[in-house]
Amino acid sequence: MARKISSRIKVSGQLIAQTPIHVGGVGGNPQIDLPLAVNGQGKYYIPGTSLAGAFRSWIEDSQKANSLWGYQQEKNAEGHASFILVEDAPIQGVNAEIRDGVGIHREWGTAAEKAKYDRAILPKGCKIPLNMTLELPFQSSEEATEYKNSFAYLIKSLEKGEIRLGAAKTRGLGKVKLFNLSIRESNLSQRDGILKALQGKDEIINSSVFLQSSTISSQRKKLTFEINWQPQSQLMVKAEGNGIAVDILPLVSAIDSSLTFVLPGSSIKGALRFQAERIIRTVCSYLINRNADFMEQIEVPLVNELFGTRAKANQQTVKGIGSLFIDDCYANKIITASDWANIEAATNETTLRESLNHAHLQNVQQAFHVAVDRWTGGAADGMLYSNLELMKISWKPIYLTLDITRLPQEKLFAIISLLLLCLRDLADGRIPLGYGTNRGMGSIKVNNIVIQGENLSDDLEEFTNVTLEKGSLTELDSELLQTLNNGWKNWINQQNQGDN
Repeated sequence: MARKISSRIKVSGQLIAQTPIHVGGVGGNPQIDLPLAVNGQGKYYIPGTSLAGAFRSWIEDSQKANSLWGYQQEKNAEGHASFILVEDAPIQGVNAEIRDGVGIHREWGTAAEKAKYDRAILPKGCKIPLNMTLELPFQSSEEATEYKNSFAYLIKSLEKGEIRLGAAKTRGLGKVKLFNLSIRESNLSQRDGILKALQGKDEIINSSVFLQSSTISSQRKKLTFEINWQPQSQLMVKAEGNGIAVDILPLVSAIDSSLTFVLPGSSIKGALRFQAERIIRTVCSYLINRNADFMEQIEVPLVNELFGTRAKANQQTVKGIGSLFIDDCYANKIITASDWANIEAATNETTLRESLNHAHLQNVQQAFHVAVDRWTGGAADGMLYSNLELMKISWKPIYLTLDITRLPQEKLFAIISLLLLCLRDLADGRIPLGYGTNRGMGSIKVNNIVIQGENLSDDLEEFTNVTLEKGSLTELDSELLQTLNNGWKNWINQQNQGDN
């Protein structure tokens, strides 16, 4: 039986990607492990189901989420359909980028077996049309008001850029922000309203007034870290494809119609996670099982809660995406697409140098490397290669967000302590970033780390508006440091007692 509705509120706007996005699908390029979703016309799009899933998960109260977005009981027929309808979002005029990913074997430090993949992404700045409709029930004004409040809260969160879409959300992907908001309402409880709806003459609602009517505010507790840094040596991430005159090119990513060098959030997260595992294995004397597969090697207590874990086939481990979100970091150097195409297509050192100079990359140089034959002492056959080394390139800050709401309360201070120890080691130069870190590349200098808090409890309030010069933890409040230290020691003692 059809349900009765009193009105429809239609929202339209444009979601602009603040970071690259990956929403996976099938039927794309078979040579790509993780292709993008394409519609029946062969164009990239984001399915309404993907948008609805991300929007629904943002509602913190599960009962409200079920009431608004619908539910179905497993053991009986109880439930109802969603009151929010979200349309598919076709994406026009963008070229997908390909990024390589690889897991590192925790003992050998080399690429882990069966952990190499490539992922297609939509670039930063791509425009996603948003069209969704809220149907308000006829029978209950209180219920309708509650739905409107939740709907307005969702829209406000999109305008603030707080909701991420698609996969790899903790690894720099999926951040969007809503622009060009338009809200219209169809009154279906009266004859005149129905006629206007049929004629396409819906009432225009003032979006500011509508959003201010919501009584719901976010209770999510979070810490944000802005890391201001600069490279101390050549720093790059290897691109998926090779050049002609040069073998290894640095990874670039689109920003609107231009390109720039990028340090993916996945690369930064991988480096920080590796160090976090090393810290936990050291203080708790955990040994690496060299015979285990990659996914088992990275399952380390406390690290799982901070960086995420997978769901095992036996379902003994609950899957979680982690609590730490790390955005892609971009260089300050802008390169036109044509200039970069010329660099890729350069056939010799002369044309390569000319192309680099034309792109105002005078400090980028071609470097040659060779493996030495262990018997003759000469160059090993077929082991000469070259790469572009980025020199004197300035970068934007690295941004991290810790969602405290996702952390178990009993481990809260231990997890925050682990993250701060990783950031301390990053500032101390113990964590190189990017490609070739075992060959003198990737070392960085941290100038300062700015910490901001939101909706923090009293025991974390001292994190608000703190600047750690050169990443020094001594800048933190002494009582807060003591609380963190106690939480860290207590967790270690519990782990060590459990092993005895």
